[in-house]
Amino acid sequence: MFSDKKFCYQAFIISLLSVGLFLYKMNISPPALNADEATNAYDAYSILKTGRDQYGNFMPLRFKSFGDYKLPLLTYFAIPFIKIFGLTETGVRMVNFPFVLLFPLIIFLLTQELFDKKNVSLLASFLSAFAPGLQLLGRQAHEGYMTVFFLTLVFYFFLKLIKKQNILNYFLFFITLLISLFGYHFSRLWAGLYFLLFLFYILKKILSKWSIFVFILVILLFGTTDLIYKPTRIKNLLFFNNLGFSLKINELRSEGGSRLVYNKLTVGLKDLSFEYLKYFSPQFLVINGDGNSRFGFPGISPITAFEYIFIFIGLYFLFKNKEKWRYLILLIFLFSPLSASLSWNGESITRSIFIFIPIFIISAYGVINFVNKKYIFYLFLVPCFLFFNFYSWDFYFNHYPKRAIVLHSWQAGYKELADYIKVNYNNYDKFYITRKNGQPYIFLLFYLQYSPDKYQKESSLSMPDEYGFGQVEKFDKFIFDLPTKEENNSVVVGFPDDFPNTNKSNLKEIKVGTETIFYIKETATTTL
Repeated sequence: MFSDKKFCYQAFIISLLSVGLFLYKMNISPPALNADEATNAYDAYSILKTGRDQYGNFMPLRFKSFGDYKLPLLTYFAIPFIKIFGLTETGVRMVNFPFVLLFPLIIFLLTQELFDKKNVSLLASFLSAFAPGLQLLGRQAHEGYMTVFFLTLVFYFFLKLIKKQNILNYFLFFITLLISLFGYHFSRLWAGLYFLLFLFYILKKILSKWSIFVFILVILLFGTTDLIYKPTRIKNLLFFNNLGFSLKINELRSEGGSRLVYNKLTVGLKDLSFEYLKYFSPQFLVINGDGNSRFGFPGISPITAFEYIFIFIGLYFLFKNKEKWRYLILLIFLFSPLSASLSWNGESITRSIFIFIPIFIISAYGVINFVNKKYIFYLFLVPCFLFFNFYSWDFYFNHYPKRAIVLHSWQAGYKELADYIKVNYNNYDKFYITRKNGQPYIFLLFYLQYSPDKYQKESSLSMPDEYGFGQVEKFDKFIFDLPTKEENNSVVVGFPDDFPNTNKSNLKEIKVGTETIFYIKETATTTL
């Protein structure tokens, strides 16, 4: 695969730089573990200890989690890391370590397959190693990162298969596609795209007709898990299933709008078009990124202005030079944000993350063709890239984890709360804990390293709400709600606004940095 040792070493050095960036301040930024990371970690721990998930299900292909039935790839990959590092933040976040190491190499190989130009391949690999839009997701235990890794492999093996139809290439394509389907939900749309590409290349008599039946078999193998577990989370995320979307249409009709003009199809197409176009804008790709503070923040550019400009230059040269795969690259680029644009949840890097793969490739191709051996241009281009990239990473490492909105978005404070509970567990009969900010029970299971054997016997989840999530109301001494009246020998843990008429000087505080996250009210036993 690497015919030139010099390029092999250079690609490997890029991978090591990517790993160094991944390990640096791993548990400082992001500033806390979020509930999704905690539940994936605890399920991996539970499987490791008992062979069953937190609800007692034996080796499931979907993890019930919060009622959203998470796909299992990350959880099963996390098991060896939990075994090595324990049920810790490092243990669960190291799950992406092998993918961070290999990703620049895969980008190199994919770009080589597309152009057979090692300088373009190395530059694309380098851009992938330092892009915050891709690497910030890798620094947390999120399914999207490893899924886009496997989808990149799918793209690579698809190209290999088009060039040479043999059993090995068929096997590698189908197995990586199947693995990606168990990673994150956006992979379903990619499977649909590849199905259409298979039909196209079968009609062109490049692929064998029997391969379409194998493709359908792969989809059916995955699809059976939907029939068994019946997840509702994806349906709830679609914008046309959102209550606000229906209310907007009803309001337009009540103001005299015609049903012919204002209906789910017409308004949906308009909204989908606007949402889709946002993903190609400099506001999303260069300035603001994801609207959720866990995945982006103003001041952290997903890609630099340098890369954004060279997307257009790269596309120009792709078609000017009549590159063989120019239409396929453009199709992949334009298809990448479709899954994210279907959601009502705002601009999302997690659902559009694959867009960075064609961006790195197209930008690298644009740079190499623009410079065209006039190396003096690099005296301007390299400082330009480093300037913008430095400010993004500096903000991420040194400023982002200190912002109050970031701390609350990451559900910070539960680790410190667990430390308080460890010290005071035997002193009180009940701990009332607010559940306004997500799923507090999973943090206690994680940080207290609560026995999976014991929890499986008492686990209980309410029916999913309109967002597809259920709630755990209690376990052990912990009740996840605020009491209606004061009880003896109990503790009440709430956010600052949960104690509006209480003298805060009589309460204990849980702080992260300078930010107060929780107040704690202790009530001792009344003696007569």
